[in-house]
Amino acid sequence: MSGSRKIQIDMPCGVFYNLFNIILDLNGTITVDGGFVEGVVGRLKEISEIMDAYVVTADTVQTLDQLTDQLVEECGIKIHQLESGRGDLQKLAFLEELGRDETVAIGNGCNDALMLREAKLGLCVIGKEGASIDALMASNAVFFNICDALDILLKPKRMIATLRK
Repeated sequence: MSGSRKIQIDMPCGVFYNLFNIILDLNGTITVDGGFVEGVVGRLKEISEIMDAYVVTADTVQTLDQLTDQLVEECGIKIHQLESGRGDLQKLAFLEELGRDETVAIGNGCNDALMLREAKLGLCVIGKEGASIDALMASNAVFFNICDALDILLKPKRMIATLRK
């Protein structure tokens, strides 16, 4: 929970983001067809230096084993693998364990919608696999590319421009 690493953003509309954690969906969010989206690895390294970063996945396309070393060793990401069953409820439970008010969640699927809705900041990535309507409607902001979603955290003025009222 609350460490010294965080992103703080004071929005002009009175909303304050004090974010310690980031939860990222794997398939369709940071990877496509089993490989990392171009440019995402460098951004994940940057993010993990300023926040506690987690990938949550049911490993639908069974590529986690080949990506684990790069995620953990190179990017500093922790992995939380889901059990079979309701992935949406498991992702929500993991968010609650970390603290919903200090966590940003990024995803694209139906099983991400609860997590996106309940996180302090929920970001949806459409990407090459598309995004579910549930994920879109549950999010604070929507991006075509994961790199753009991560950049809004790395360059907070972009978030102010997008989310101010």
